[in-house]
Amino acid sequence: MAKQISGDASYSRTRLAINFLGSMRLAVSLLVLLAIASVIGTVLNQQQPYEDYVLKFGSFWFAVFRDVGLYNVYRTNWYLAIVGFLVLSTSTCLIRNTPRMLREMREPDLAVGSGYDPRGMVNNTEMFSPLAIQSASNMVVAVMRGRGYRPKLHESNGGVVVTGRKGRYNRLGYILTHAAIIVFCAAALYNADIPVKLDMLTGAVRPENNFHIPLSEVSKKAWLSDNNPAYRGTVTVPEGQSTQVVYELVGNGYLVQPLPFRIMLKRFHVAYYSTGMPKDFISNIVLYNNEGKVLKEANVRVNHPLTYHGVQIFQASFVDGGSLLKMKRYMFNDPGAGAVDEQARVGQSIKLPGTTYMLKLKGFSLDNVVPADAIESRPGAAHKHINLGPSFTYIAQSTSASSAEFKTYMQPITRDGQSYFVQGVRTAFGTPYQYLFIPTGPNGSIGLFMKYLSALQKQAGMNSGESTKRYVLHTFKVVISKYAPSMTTEAEALYFQSAISAILQLKAYPVPFVVTLTGFDHRWAAGLEVTKWPATVVIYWGCAVLVLGIFILFYLPQRRMSVALRASNDGTEVIIGGASSRNPYEFTKEFEGFVTRLKSALQSQDDRKENNDG
Repeated sequence: MAKQISGDASYSRTRLAINFLGSMRLAVSLLVLLAIASVIGTVLNQQQPYEDYVLKFGSFWFAVFRDVGLYNVYRTNWYLAIVGFLVLSTSTCLIRNTPRMLREMREPDLAVGSGYDPRGMVNNTEMFSPLAIQSASNMVVAVMRGRGYRPKLHESNGGVVVTGRKGRYNRLGYILTHAAIIVFCAAALYNADIPVKLDMLTGAVRPENNFHIPLSEVSKKAWLSDNNPAYRGTVTVPEGQSTQVVYELVGNGYLVQPLPFRIMLKRFHVAYYSTGMPKDFISNIVLYNNEGKVLKEANVRVNHPLTYHGVQIFQASFVDGGSLLKMKRYMFNDPGAGAVDEQARVGQSIKLPGTTYMLKLKGFSLDNVVPADAIESRPGAAHKHINLGPSFTYIAQSTSASSAEFKTYMQPITRDGQSYFVQGVRTAFGTPYQYLFIPTGPNGSIGLFMKYLSALQKQAGMNSGESTKRYVLHTFKVVISKYAPSMTTEAEALYFQSAISAILQLKAYPVPFVVTLTGFDHRWAAGLEVTKWPATVVIYWGCAVLVLGIFILFYLPQRRMSVALRASNDGTEVIIGGASSRNPYEFTKEFEGFVTRLKSALQSQDDRKENNDG
């Protein structure tokens, strides 16, 4: 007896678990959670460097969002758990209900029950027929068949019940939609690269945290298998160079994914709107095998990827690819020494001879389009934006650990008739730039200003009682007469005011030198996203199945009719009921037409003849 009770209890727990997994509440809850997670993953850029998130959210919220896993939503354990439970729940529903639905579609079960009780249906009415019950039931069968229903007669409590249904394939929509959800979720789990997550949990794979070491020094545990079934990584390829790996960001580190081919960026082109925003950027990419044979060549642009053997290459971004910059360095503490030529590539660091500073070239921009009213006091209506031309950014750091970031424009900017060399400077990353304006001379350089500054420094050392205003102006006239004798009186006055203003600005300048850009050999680099998602084709088919299932559910509703007939002394009592799975308003009109047709059919022959004569 105890064994029987134990067996019943085990059966009850199993049935309870199945009912829970197959419940509508669980499915809806999982879908809501999945929708919320998908919205977060869409709104918040995924798999970005942690430094970007710190700047965006601050240290506190960065840590909270990181611990929750919002920076890589689609590969977090909780997201995969939701998807897995949804697959389990939907599969339970499908396995439990599909056999019954298939049986109903093959041989509709129109047995009289609560579902076919005419009094319990949404639409119902009663009438009386003078015909005998046998004749009346035959008429009901004929009317149902004429309306597209498949009638079936049943004897019930001394009477007859005629049941009918159409749209029996409506249940197929239920099966197809549930099967499509399973396909979507299973494909998502496959594309989530679960084997890699398992290897990370066991320690077989460990991300590399040093972003500054060459590829040859990356730990072997940070390398993924060549046969990895699914991956998504990014890589930046300069023009004329190639790569055979992509990098997948994981937390504050990365994994290296080898590719089955080598990607070479042959050329890169970018077009802009008049506002300076990129309009289109195109990468001309060539794929090579290990023997150097060309596998495929194509132009890759936004939303137009290159596809080769299941691997897709998307155009994601573009940056400077290591342009060679030619510069001149002027020393403010020794302006008479002249300019020193420097050159380096973007991304490199150079030591400045004679100083304690190291210069790190951070970036280069070929075009800088700004609103005209930000530069000119009276911008022309036809020119709402001005292209300031090339600029570069660099960080100057001394051995004393003090540092500052600079943004320098190559071309002078003209304001109120005077041209200026412009350089932005900030001592804290993320704060706005403070701009230094140094007037340029007739040759477009700041050489004249540096000669004036040098002369002032020498004159200040020799000055004995002469007023500052006098020797400053006298020194200026001497320098102009020697190095720019062709300047007009008006130009001299404007230049003098600008030069004095720049000298006053130098009091707060954080470094003893200024660097100007004299030339460059520009090179682009394309930011590419490389994905291999074999389940994508399955998702496409699942989408087609989902659309078909929804179409069937919406446009092929299941409609039921039930007519109960009971013999009386002088005829037959008739109760009519009807219900539809969708569009109740439309079905009400159909039900009313069915009742009208049935009333006409259930009249006696004499009544029909009288109506025809009338």
